Amino acid sequence: MLFASLPLLLFASSTLAHPLSASPLDASSASGPILGHKHITAPIDGRAETTGWDGLYNGHKSFLAEMESDHAGLIEDLATNGQHPEFVVIGCSDSRVDPETIFDALPGTIFGERSVANLFRDDDLHSGTILSYSVEHLHSQHIVVMGHYGCGGVSAAIASPPPDPLSSFDQSIQEWIKPIRELYDSSEREEIVAFRNEHASNDSIASPGLHDAVFRALVEENVKQSVLNLAGTAQIAEMWGNSSNAAVFIYGLVYDIEDGQVYNLNVTMGPSGQAIPEVPFGLLGA
Repeated sequence: MLFASLPLLLFASSTLAHPLSASPLDASSASGPILGHKHITAPIDGRAETTGWDGLYNGHKSFLAEMESDHAGLIEDLATNGQHPEFVVIGCSDSRVDPETIFDALPGTIFGERSVANLFRDDDLHSGTILSYSVEHLHSQHIVVMGHYGCGGVSAAIASPPPDPLSSFDQSIQEWIKPIRELYDSSEREEIVAFRNEHASNDSIASPGLHDAVFRALVEENVKQSVLNLAGTAQIAEMWGNSSNAAVFIYGLVYDIEDGQVYNLNVTMGPSGQAIPEVPFGLLGA
């Protein structure tokens, strides 16, 4: 069963509703900032104050201790015998949605590709290389596109772009999210159509709120579009066109940053004549 060995690890952290501006959910309070790393407990090397590096250093020590106590020999085995990940996860670069953390996965379980807004673009050489290497050389059979609510890239595609002249930073962001903005403009999803009609005469559209229906709908539609983009690649067509190849399946999931739950969008695609594997995560809206 898919993901049967990957228990869900719930966690909380800060959020950005837009790549360039902080949202009301920024992790701060009257008592000070919420630390973004669970291992920031004490300074290292006898220093008086902690730094961000302390969290990474302490986390690495904890990782090594866990590997030694609970998974002795795993690191050495992966180095000697190589990786054979069953899953490829195409996720967002957002620091709150790391697949290995969400699925509490051991090294060697997931071959990962992360980009802003979990986009798989046909014209992106990096994405194509990830797909080719994982399917052809690592023989991964399950490709998962995982989006998440509160995605800054999706939010930016709904909001009006910054005014000209664009900075080099804004140019990069706007160019990358262009496919999502096009999806927003063309989607026939009820919530998106209603929002477009409501704001048709607006000179400017602000970033949506975390719970706005249009925001959640576009997050889901963006995942579905990347599933379709993957299914339309030459690599997948070649895999599906030869019945002697191992079956490769493409799935769409969405992660809820508020409660840590993962939902199945029920858009799984696979080779003709092959039964779709069961996905243990609940169907969205079920």
